[in-house]
Amino acid sequence: MLVTETALHLGPELARALNRIDFFRLFKSLTDSHGFSHFGVAEIAAEDQGIDFKHTHALHNFPVSWFCDPGSLVIGVDDPVVQYLQRSSAPGVLDLAQTPSEVLTPSGSAVAAIVPLHGASGKRHGLVMVGDNPEVEHQSLASIALDAALIFQRYFEVILSLDSISGLSDRELQIVRWTSEGKTSAEIAIILGLSEHTVNSYIAGVLRKLHVVNRAQMVASAIRSGLIT
Repeated sequence: MLVTETALHLGPELARALNRIDFFRLFKSLTDSHGFSHFGVAEIAAEDQGIDFKHTHALHNFPVSWFCDPGSLVIGVDDPVVQYLQRSSAPGVLDLAQTPSEVLTPSGSAVAAIVPLHGASGKRHGLVMVGDNPEVEHQSLASIALDAALIFQRYFEVILSLDSISGLSDRELQIVRWTSEGKTSAEIAIILGLSEHTVNSYIAGVLRKLHVVNRAQMVASAIRSGLIT
């Protein structure tokens, strides 16, 4: 049985989390409370792919300057952080001096705490926290893993499962987000490297899936559902 008083995020703050901003704050609070400076939560893709922090469901505060390609925000498949998350189901710590990460070591961070996370959909995710804390004790890592699992469970229930229910693809969600920022189909086409006709086709599909009739209703429905913030 969990002792709720010992878990950082079991309580009103977790129960009130309804959108990605709320969950960003929860993971950031967890990161700060254990003496780390930066964090990233993202889906673990296939074994031949890295971790994409521009993915729809990713949450992070990693500076873009850390990445080899600031436009992609990807940690490559050969990076030890990615390798750990693909091969392990238990939390662990990497000494970034002894086990260099192409993205995280140049940031000046000393260690990375890594926590695999699992949702009911079967997709795997992971939390990576980095900082200058030279030692992470076993008890502290266990506490991080517990809180991370609790936050992620709520994140899955409130955000990720809704995405699955809505049936929207990553591309459709991107288009909804750009539409919510006032972009036209022509502008979205340029941003995403698509034709305007393709963007309009995506929007028509989203309207059907969300059972709405125009773009304003589409955006409002997506916001109410927590699909976008």
